[in-house]
Amino acid sequence: MKSLETLDITSLAKISIIGLPAVGKTTILKLLSKNFIDKVYIPTQGFDLKTVKFGNYHLKVWDFGGQKSYLSYLKDYLIGSDMVFIVTDSTPLNVLNSKILIELTSNIVEEDCPIIAIANKQDLCMNDSGRMNQKLVEDLLQIKTYGLTAIDQLERMKLIEIIKNELNRVLKRRRIN
Repeated sequence: MKSLETLDITSLAKISIIGLPAVGKTTILKLLSKNFIDKVYIPTQGFDLKTVKFGNYHLKVWDFGGQKSYLSYLKDYLIGSDMVFIVTDSTPLNVLNSKILIELTSNIVEEDCPIIAIANKQDLCMNDSGRMNQKLVEDLLQIKTYGLTAIDQLERMKLIEIIKNELNRVLKRRRIN
């Protein structure tokens, strides 16, 4: 296996995961990296960084703490992202607050960096929790949105397919320019 220093640049990607507290950012990172997913909430302090390999890709995945005090650092850490996930727990208030993160992110990242929403906790839409389905979240955020239940290990392949599809689009655009 090649070391990260000798990999072809097209196989390296930086993915940033941001969102408000307790929306499932760290759970998504655990799902992607095949780590055990527990249901105990421990807020991320600062950020967590993991390297995940699948297929030809080596992903540097940044999971940022959602507390307001970290927003001032986002500019420094989002630069160079190949893709940004804005994670929401699909509650109306969180979705509306995520619009602010989308605007902030779009002013930081390169124009060809996709900003994609993850409407997490879709399993809770079926009860009376007030959560919104993926389509409603997408309509409100006005960016591409995928529904996910990050605590479900079976959703890992769905997450990988989302990343593959979006990274392939980014690489195609970059090769054209």
